[in-house]
Parts: sequence; C-alpha cells; structure tokens
Amino acid sequence: MKKVWDRKATRDWIAQLEHRIEDIRYYMERTIQWCEANEVYSDRTVFACIIMTSVWVSHMRNEPITKKELFEMLGVKGWEGIDDAIYEFNEEYESYEHEELLEMVAGSF
Repeated sequence: MKKVWDRKATRDWIAQLEHRIEDIRYYMERTIQWCEANEVYSDRTVFACIIMTSVWVSHMRNEPITKKELFEMLGVKGWEGIDDAIYEFNEEYESYEHEELLEMVAGSF
C-alpha cells in the first residue's frame, strides 16, 4: 500500500533540510577557520576544501548532494546553467576525519 504524503511528512522533510543546512554551514565555518589557521589562502584551494567538506557532510548524513544544489548553496554565479550530477564520496575517504580530509585536499594543490 502506498503511503500518503501528509503534513507531518512535510514538517519532517523541512526539519531534515534545516538540519542538513545547519550541518553544512557549521562545517563550512570550521573549514574557513582551518584554512586561515593553516595559511591556506588560495581561492581555488579554499573552494575545493569547501566543496569536499559539503560532500563529506552529506555523505556522513547519508544524503546525496548534487552539483547544482551545492553551487546554489554556495552562491556560485551561473549555477542554473551547469550540468547536474550527484557528488559521490570516494570510499577511500570514508574513514577520514574532517581535518584529515582538509589536509588531503589542501595538499593536492
């Protein structure tokens, strides 16, 4: 039997989105603080760290995130016109803590 979408389901969905955004925002702020503390100032490197952090948070929450969704959240101009794709987290990085992930990303530049 198919479950009917009701008001409670809508409230739960909205709450889940709010928590997701709060989690991503929290870790983005930590990413910026980490970059400053580690003297990572290149726009390209900081942007890569923020992207990877957002994908990491989504992965930890077991929720997919798309390129368009992420670029919209980040305020990237022209995000509407880009090809969309789901960002998938490489299994190799699943055991990384947040700072380890940032060290790996920043070290690749």
